[in-house]
Amino acid sequence: MVIKGYSVGPLLKKTVREIGADHVPTLAASAAYNFFFSLFPLLLFLAPLLSLVGDKRQLVGYILSRLTSVMPPQHVAAIQPVLNDVVFSSSAPGLMSIGAVLAAWSGSNIFGTLMGALNTAYGVQETRSWIKQQIIRLVSFALGGLILAASTIVLLNGEGIADWVGRMLHMGGSTILIWKIAQFPIALAGLVLFAYMTFSLLPNVKQKKSQVLVAAILTTLLWIIATLAFRLYIAHFPPNPAYGLVGAVIILLTWMYYTMFVVLVGGEFASELQHGTGAVDPDKGATYVGRIVSGAGPGSASVERKTG
Repeated sequence: MVIKGYSVGPLLKKTVREIGADHVPTLAASAAYNFFFSLFPLLLFLAPLLSLVGDKRQLVGYILSRLTSVMPPQHVAAIQPVLNDVVFSSSAPGLMSIGAVLAAWSGSNIFGTLMGALNTAYGVQETRSWIKQQIIRLVSFALGGLILAASTIVLLNGEGIADWVGRMLHMGGSTILIWKIAQFPIALAGLVLFAYMTFSLLPNVKQKKSQVLVAAILTTLLWIIATLAFRLYIAHFPPNPAYGLVGAVIILLTWMYYTMFVVLVGGEFASELQHGTGAVDPDKGATYVGRIVSGAGPGSASVERKTG
C-alpha cells in the first residue's frame, strides 16, 4: 500500500526494527523516571500560586477527582495525604524558589533524555554547544508544559470552562455550544503541537515540516489509543488495594512509561520518514543521514552508506 509517495509496509517494518535496535524501551524507562521525579518539584513551585487563583483545598479536591478518571479511587486516596503535605505545608511558600529550580532541572532532564534518544533514532551526532542544548531543553520543557496543561484542562473539564467563560462574558447559548463542540479538536491540536515541537527542536537535524507533522499526528493517535487501553486495563485489573501508595506510584510510572515509549516510537517513525525509508520515488543521489539513494529508494538494497 502506497500513501503520499511512501510504501507503508517497508516503512513500518523498518521503524519496528529500529525501535529494538535503538533500545527504545530502555530509553523510555529513563524518560519516565525523570517525568515522575519532576512532579513533586512542580507541586512545590505551584503550591503558593494556587492560592492566587482560588481556594487551594477546592483545587486539590478537583485535581484528585479528575485523577479518578484514570486511577482507581482507593489509589487516589493513597496519594491524597502526600499531595496535602506538599501543598498545605506551612513552609510551602518558602520552598517556591527551590521548587522552581528543581522543576526546571528535572523537567529539562526529560527533554534531555528525549534529545539523546532522538539523535540516536536519526543517526546523528550532537554538535550543538552545551549552552544551546540546555536552552533547547528548558524552552521545550516550558512550552511543552504549557501546551500539555492547556490540553489536559480542556480535555478534563472543557464543558465547565465553557460554561464559566460564558457566564463571565455573557455569551449566548449557541456560542457556548460551539465551544463545547470545538474544544476536543482544539485539545488534540495541542497534543499534535507538542509532538511537533518535540520532533522539530530536539534532534540535531533539519527536517521537512510535512514529515514532522505526519509523525506528530501519528504519535498523538498512538498516545490516545495507549492511554485508553491502559485505562481499560486498570479499570478491570487494578493493583491490590493493599499496596496503597506503592500501587498508585506503580500506576503513575506505568502510564508515564507508555507515554514516553509512544513519543520515542513517533520519533523513530519521523526519523525513517526523514531518511526516506519506503519512498517510492526519492530524488536519486539524495543523502539521507549518510545513506545515498542510488536506485529504487531508501531502505532497500539501493541505499548505500556514504563513504569517504
